[in-house]
Amino acid sequence: MRRDNDIALAAQHTALPRVSFAEPVPNVTVAVGRDAALSCVVDNLGSHRVAWVHLDRQMILTIHRQVVARIGRFSVSYDHQRTWHLHIRGVQQEDAGRYMCQVNSEPMISQVGHVHVVVPPSVIDEDSSPSQLSVRENVRISLLCRGRGVPSPRVNWKREDGRPLIEGKTVNHQTETGSTKRGDLAGRMIIAQDGEEMIFSKISRTDSGAYLCIASNGVPPSVSKRITLDVEFEPMMFVPHQLLGSPLGGTLILECLTEAHPRPITFWTRTDANNVNGIMLLPSKRLRIDTLHVGYQTQMRLHIHQVEPQDIGHYKCVSKNSLGEAEGSIRVYEMLSTPPPSKQIDGRLTSVTTSTFPPAGAIPSAVNDGDRRPGSNGSPDEFTESDRKGKATHESVLGDQTITYEKNAAKKYNGVVNSRSNGSPSTSTMWLMPSLVICIVWSSFSIMFR
Repeated sequence: MRRDNDIALAAQHTALPRVSFAEPVPNVTVAVGRDAALSCVVDNLGSHRVAWVHLDRQMILTIHRQVVARIGRFSVSYDHQRTWHLHIRGVQQEDAGRYMCQVNSEPMISQVGHVHVVVPPSVIDEDSSPSQLSVRENVRISLLCRGRGVPSPRVNWKREDGRPLIEGKTVNHQTETGSTKRGDLAGRMIIAQDGEEMIFSKISRTDSGAYLCIASNGVPPSVSKRITLDVEFEPMMFVPHQLLGSPLGGTLILECLTEAHPRPITFWTRTDANNVNGIMLLPSKRLRIDTLHVGYQTQMRLHIHQVEPQDIGHYKCVSKNSLGEAEGSIRVYEMLSTPPPSKQIDGRLTSVTTSTFPPAGAIPSAVNDGDRRPGSNGSPDEFTESDRKGKATHESVLGDQTITYEKNAAKKYNGVVNSRSNGSPSTSTMWLMPSLVICIVWSSFSIMFR
């Protein structure tokens, strides 16, 4: 009788559908800190049970609807049909690995899914360059920026001010260790270790500024570290204009340009015309000192209003820092302003022809007034014998050129007139023509001042 019951039970089990998985356990990729879920779909489960196991840690997490692991971030749910879910709240890096869904059937069946935990990039400060770095000019320096994350991040460098890091054509260099270095053709700057190190073989003041190393691995967000590089050097001075002139009462602007780091102390000094008694200049009613700092460059300006005699002399612009000092020199001289003399014109307007001189008051004469006859009106016929001898300087017309009056000057003058009427040039004509033009101009001025 008992044997018959066993045979009937075996036949009953043989007639039941076999337990199987309807679909594989999916692989899940999740960022650290986020929630994840794995699903296991089982057909014909019957009275069998489902368990979840973390194979990498060899840890049973759940059995049917009960959580076995002592980790509160794990939980299990069932949709009352055929799907069992394993939930992981706040995924950590140690949660990555293989997860097995197991059914205690006879024989036991199971399948495995993977959880990939990705980690956004970060910069390891203790393994990177400090945020503020000061170096001397012309030395070799390297900036480090170590990144970590899953997958491993790639580090890129850029200047905060947007200026290009590598000017000109870039080339790739293969190092002894097999890593790649990128650099310019001159080789002054190279980038190595997959971007984590930027090397300056000879640092320059133009390399001063803030740099950003940006680590990214495809998992948002990317992260950056700011490194400020200060290149220190002793002052240098540039003087655009070393000689300046101004009349008394005028305005002067003295300018110097200096480059230095650390930021220099700047001031102006003045010495007198003999280059003695040097004093430091301070702002006053007539003096204004302007200083403009742009990076490692400093513009110095000294404004002098209402120039006075004591302002004439030598000036120095001085720049000092902890590494040295520099100075520039500017000489200020007085410009003598000689305005044209105002002369009272009392001659009458006379028509200028080729046979008469302009009025005596219209143009300065080349003959001294003391050599004229009393009561003469400047006519050539009224020159005495002594008038036609000696020399005189015609400053208004010929500058410093000296003209000799010969014995027969009046006759030569009449000959010039006759030769002009005949159209034949002469040596005296070359001197007379400019004089006649100026006579006409002075006659026109006489009309204006009458």
